[in-house]
Amino acid sequence: MPGFGAIPDLDPAIGRALDAIYAGAMAARPTKPGFDRDLRRPHRLLGLIAAAGLMPDPDRVILVTGSKGKGSTARLIAAGETAAGRRTLLFTSPEETTALDRIRLDGAVIRGEDFLRHHAALAPQVEALAARLPSGEALSPFGQFLAIALAHARETGAGRLVIETGRGAAHDEAGRLRARIGVVTAILPEHLDRLGPTLADVAAEKLDIRRRCGCTILTAAAATAGQAAGIHPANALVVPALPPDAADDRPGWLRQDLALAHAALAADGIDPTTPGIAAALDRMAASVPSWGRMMTGDGREIGWEAAVQAASLDAGRLARLADTGWRVLLSVTDDKDVDGLVDTLAGAGLPTQAVVLQGRRGPLVHGAAVHRRLAARLGQGLEAPLRGPIDHDDVPAMARLLYDTGGANATPVLAVGTQTFLRLVRAAIRTLPDARSSSP
Repeated sequence: MPGFGAIPDLDPAIGRALDAIYAGAMAARPTKPGFDRDLRRPHRLLGLIAAAGLMPDPDRVILVTGSKGKGSTARLIAAGETAAGRRTLLFTSPEETTALDRIRLDGAVIRGEDFLRHHAALAPQVEALAARLPSGEALSPFGQFLAIALAHARETGAGRLVIETGRGAAHDEAGRLRARIGVVTAILPEHLDRLGPTLADVAAEKLDIRRRCGCTILTAAAATAGQAAGIHPANALVVPALPPDAADDRPGWLRQDLALAHAALAADGIDPTTPGIAAALDRMAASVPSWGRMMTGDGREIGWEAAVQAASLDAGRLARLADTGWRVLLSVTDDKDVDGLVDTLAGAGLPTQAVVLQGRRGPLVHGAAVHRRLAARLGQGLEAPLRGPIDHDDVPAMARLLYDTGGANATPVLAVGTQTFLRLVRAAIRTLPDARSSSP
């Protein structure tokens, strides 16, 4: 058994800055159930951003939203822009490992001292604005991270800003920006408690970026969801669904994200088939946080895939994994499509075990109470025992679980679930001996 490490600790000063960013949301959270359109006030921080001179030139901005694949698509577009020689800032949410990696310049994570400097410069305005808020209202952490990202873009002279919106688009700060290009990935019945209650409501939230984008690029599924909601974006470019390809091990949604990135780059005057740019896109596609595979020095193959809705899974690919003996660790909370995910994995023939996470990180609170549905479906019996609870940041425990699940025969293991779960899985994989990418 190898020695296991841990997720690197942030500088205490950065920890204090993060505490300040999340403080208001944490205090207001218990009294704030309901829909984003009724609760979120993106104009508050957007006003601060404008007053600070940080509002970006729309011609330099590419926005990406959707229910599945928006982070991957944003990363792919940014990789292509950088490969084309444009100084590119990428803003994503949530983080991969630490809060700093939400902000990258030409692929490099913002330095801690730069993050702290931008936070300190904005803090007086943020604190003054927070002090004037009505009782029960808080400034969104997402919007505060965006303000820091925009400050970094201005300071470094970024020529392109590729920005992933938050949960919605109509009611988060990034989604309200004006942009040269807007990209909409899949639209799924996700976050119905905050964006719904119907899929039409979710479509309206996501597709709202069309109002502020010079060019809108949609998947065929997003266009269909929009039409069902009575939304027909004018002059939108619809990227058709891709046919199944058994020769390509990547999930269908990732192949679709690549097609969206190609379309966005072309709309921005870049030929994505140029060898150097195509190579950069392939490298990024093999290392996105939502999907990947690693091989350890002792022959263990471990994969991960972000999925909180059954509709986002590639059933054909899952069946191929089952044929080669893979096992699944699944961790999703009660607000996700628990039954659909469990049924899809079972239908593919993949043995699946449930993993309960616990702990608090920012506004997220996990534990047995938010995994009741998963426990009910997979928490009984010797063949699919409930595993955990494991703390959000307990890398050694996750590494041991990956080893135990693979067993002495080094059975390949696929981790499926939320980004919070995959963050821990990726950190654990990095501690395994001689872990190296086996992704195409």
